[in-house]
Amino acid sequence: MTEQDDYNTAEPVASSLRSNRLKDMHPSDIAAEIENLELDDIREIFRSLSDEVTADVITELPQELQTELMENMRLERVSEIIPEMLSDDAADALSDVSPDRLHDIMEQLPDEEVAEISDLMEYPEDSAGGIMQKELHAIGENLTLGEAREAIRQDEDQEDDSAIYVYVTNESGQLKGVLRLRDLLFGDLRREANQVMVREVGSVPVTADQEEIANLFQKYNYSSLPVVDDEGILIGRVTSDDVLDVVQEEATEDMQRMVGISGDESAFTAWPQSVRNRLPWLCVNLCTGFCIAWVISLFEPALEKYAILAFFLPIIGLLGGNAGNQTLTIVVRSLALGEIENKEWRQLLIKELFTGCINGLAIGGIAGLASWLWIGKPVLGVVVCAAMLLNMIASAVAGVMVPISLRALKVDPALASSIMVTTATDIIGFFLFLSFATIAISTYSL
Repeated sequence: MTEQDDYNTAEPVASSLRSNRLKDMHPSDIAAEIENLELDDIREIFRSLSDEVTADVITELPQELQTELMENMRLERVSEIIPEMLSDDAADALSDVSPDRLHDIMEQLPDEEVAEISDLMEYPEDSAGGIMQKELHAIGENLTLGEAREAIRQDEDQEDDSAIYVYVTNESGQLKGVLRLRDLLFGDLRREANQVMVREVGSVPVTADQEEIANLFQKYNYSSLPVVDDEGILIGRVTSDDVLDVVQEEATEDMQRMVGISGDESAFTAWPQSVRNRLPWLCVNLCTGFCIAWVISLFEPALEKYAILAFFLPIIGLLGGNAGNQTLTIVVRSLALGEIENKEWRQLLIKELFTGCINGLAIGGIAGLASWLWIGKPVLGVVVCAAMLLNMIASAVAGVMVPISLRALKVDPALASSIMVTTATDIIGFFLFLSFATIAISTYSL
């Protein structure tokens, strides 16, 4: 046997050993293990896993990889895997599949499965309808507890083992209440559901924004919330695991948008898409850079006479930008969590102004003293201190007013706010410092 034959024999053996090892792992651990492998290697591993496990693993993979798998796996295998998924996971896995491929997959699925997935895919991704799942326990309000228990036990279509609520509906399907499990298990089986159900049950409209839903879960510690349409008909539910994904997604989106990225980019996004996402805001940033350069050019005579002034520009810009972004981060996150109402921004502005004054006095004093000791000119120390103090105050104002103004204009407050705040603090800081320096030169012969 040649060395090449040894290699060819060893490769499938290694693949088989890896597949056997993965069988005993949790789906999320399997996903983490295989997500960086080649597509053919992933498909080979899936051949050794059951449809149920494969479905669980696929839902844990990045969206781009899910789409790639749905596009390239055998149609027969996909049609066996999709029914093993919860409806919301199946809709997500198929959301970016090409229309022709999606049509072929749908033709292979049961009619009920097609109806559920098609319904979910019609809703916006960031709405309650876009993140809800169809699987839930619902009974008629006139059923006895005994009949309700039997109905739930015989419901073979329920694929979710995590359901802990039993919703009660009327003949039209409208949500009327919720049964507690202890009532269902230990209550008098002859009593009707409408006699023991909790009537004050929280719900969300199908059009509710996912960020609003996440805030409700955080505030009231829900584990699940029913979703209703405009007529109050129960059509699905949002679970806590869905909300955890939403929280991570919203936080990532806010963080990316603050620096001028689209909000849907990941480490594995193709480079052409990354360029399209980033280049427009870099062009905006270039324009703001020219504005800053123009402000500095206004004080060219002072810089020519005292070139050492240029050494302090990065310090002024750095501290002002950082202070502004500290305020901006707090304000954008508070807006996202709904902590700032329409009139509360004034109170926030006063608080940040006070913070900016204290920080400005402290940082300005340290910077002014260091400048004095370094250059040996006390007037320069005063100029640096005054410019730093006022720039800190300006950064506080910018950090509050930029996102508040964007929200008033119906624009996402996180949308490149960082670029705007940094530009404002640089322009104001440089203008103040060079203006004070020019006055000092003419008055005290700096």
